[in-house]
This record gives sequence, C-alpha cells and structure tokens, in this order.
Amino acid sequence: MTIIQGIILGIIQGVTEILPISSTAHLILTPYILGIDQLPISFDIMMNFGSFIAIIVYFRDKWLDLIVGTLNYTKIKIQSWITKYPPIRPYIPRFKIMTIAYSPDTEFYRQSAGSAQVLGFLGLATIPVLVIGYLAQDWIELYARNPISIAWTLIGGGVLLAIADKFATQKTPLLQMSAFKILFVGVSQVASLLPGFSRSGSTITGGLLMGMSRKDSAAFAFLLGAPVICIATLANIPDFIQEYQLNIATIIAFLTSGITTYITIHFLYTMIQKQSFMPFVIYRLILGISILLLF
Repeated sequence: MTIIQGIILGIIQGVTEILPISSTAHLILTPYILGIDQLPISFDIMMNFGSFIAIIVYFRDKWLDLIVGTLNYTKIKIQSWITKYPPIRPYIPRFKIMTIAYSPDTEFYRQSAGSAQVLGFLGLATIPVLVIGYLAQDWIELYARNPISIAWTLIGGGVLLAIADKFATQKTPLLQMSAFKILFVGVSQVASLLPGFSRSGSTITGGLLMGMSRKDSAAFAFLLGAPVICIATLANIPDFIQEYQLNIATIIAFLTSGITTYITIHFLYTMIQKQSFMPFVIYRLILGISILLLF
C-alpha cells in the first residue's frame, strides 16, 4: 500500500463510516479499483478506530455529560440509601461527610438520571453485536466479504432504511424509549456485521422503526458505535501490528480516516435536520445494482 492509497482509503473510511452507506463495503470494494490486494479485517477495524477517536472528540461534551451525570446519579443513590441506615454512615469513606441528598424533584437529579439512563441504553444496545460478532466472525470473514454479498446487503439495507424513513412516526425522545425498544436497536446493529448493511445505517433504521426522530436516531447511532469499535480494536490490534507493522501508509490512512470522520459527522448532523435519508437510499441502490452488473 502506498501513501496515496492510504489517504484514499482513509477518506473513504471517514466519509462512509458516518453516512449510512457502509464503510466496510467500500473498504472491500476499493482495492478492486486501486488494483491492490484485498485488505484483512484487521485493517478495517483500525480504520474504524480512527473514526472512533473522531466520534469521541466531536461528542466530547456529550460523553463528559454522560460520565459525570452517571457518577452523580450513582452518588445520589448511594447517599439516599445511606440516610436510611445512620449507623452505617460513619464507616463509609467520603459518603460519611455528605450532607446534601438531591431529591427526585430537582433538575440536577433529573439530568443525572437522564445521563445514567442513556449510558445504560448504550450498554444494553451493545450486547447483541458483541455476542453475535464473537460467534460469527469466522463465518463473516469467509463468506460475507465478497462483492455479490455486499451488493445484496447494500440493496436490502437501503430498502429497510427507506421504509423506516418514510413510514416511522419519528416522535419519541430517546429518554422516553423503553428498554425493549433500545434492545431492538441493538439487535438492528447486528446487521452491520455483514459488509454492506452499514453500522450507522442499520442502527438508524432500528431507531426510526422504534419511533425515534432522525436527529436522535443519528446521535444514538454515533454514540453506540464508540464502545463496539473500541472493543473490536483492542481485540484486533495484535493482528494489525503483525500484518502491517505500523508502516507510514497505514498511519496516514488512520489519521485521514479520523479527520474525515469528524468533518462528515458535522455534515450529516446538519443535513438530517433539514431532509430525509432518501439520498443515501438511492446511492445504496445504485451502487448495489452496479456491483451486481459488474460482478
């Protein structure tokens, strides 16, 4: 892989990871155009890690709110429990000196509880893709990373996204979603294990079908990608280092993917507040049909 090819692959990863058109599919198809060998799944995952860093940086305020809010909520719940058992209070470090317990009627408590709820939703929705991904990774590597399979998943995922975008109610705020609906969104993300479905696309589709707005569905999809990408990266770092030994072309591809992802997040987040996902549906259908005709 040359430096120029690394830049091209990084740009493709950054754009397609956020848009609901499947970054993995494009990373598999691009070598056919560039005339290079097919890239292993460890390369895809490291490019996704570049996108992961961009997601963390772009939503840094949101992540900070989620973490701090959850810690505050936990502290309040512990303090509330301690007040019921005064003899225990002197023996619990730090909490023995607390004098303020925020009641459920305060705005501080509601915000903290909301942060804890969203973080819990992210954890719940991450479980299905981790379990199925671990069990099916060998099968996916052998049978799903070929142009014909990608073509059909592009088309199928596009049709599902079109149905969700057209007919879903899109009215329920994220904090009013039930655990069952969030789990359904997590199950929807499992489809992204098949190259062509798109992680953001499948997650957004699941959110729309469960009644979430476009903006909330997209935001939840971006946040939900972070834990999955992080865990997958940690599991595949040894394979990536063994394959590429961190050469300059892959480092540049990694950096390019992060920068491009950051720019694309801003573009999509602004766009979806003004129009539907139909342009991406049309692109997926055209690309899928083109692949079928070519291969």
